[in-house]
Amino acid sequence: MEMFRLTVVVCSLMAAVHGCSWGSSEPCNAETNCNYGCYKGYCWAQCNGACSLAHVVGDKSKNYRTCAECALKEWCYLTKTGDKSQYSRCSSDLECSWDSGNDCYSSCTV
Repeated sequence: MEMFRLTVVVCSLMAAVHGCSWGSSEPCNAETNCNYGCYKGYCWAQCNGACSLAHVVGDKSKNYRTCAECALKEWCYLTKTGDKSQYSRCSSDLECSWDSGNDCYSSCTV
């Protein structure tokens, strides 16, 4: 029984300190809990496509703008800040931090 309690405590602590949904291999937008980066000259970010059903419907207290912890790695290319008719361009992940909370320009895909 004591081992069970210890396991529950450790799992709870791990959940409390968890950062972005995909971990720390890509940069993280702390406001949206979404990973983001630069790929082939364009900024991308994690998004909720199919995962949004489980994320929002399952827990009404969650904001649809936050990224779900989902087995699918869904992402999209981002719009440029100040001009939603343009893709956000980049040459490094750091250049995407400003646009990482923007709307998707492309559809959310796996």
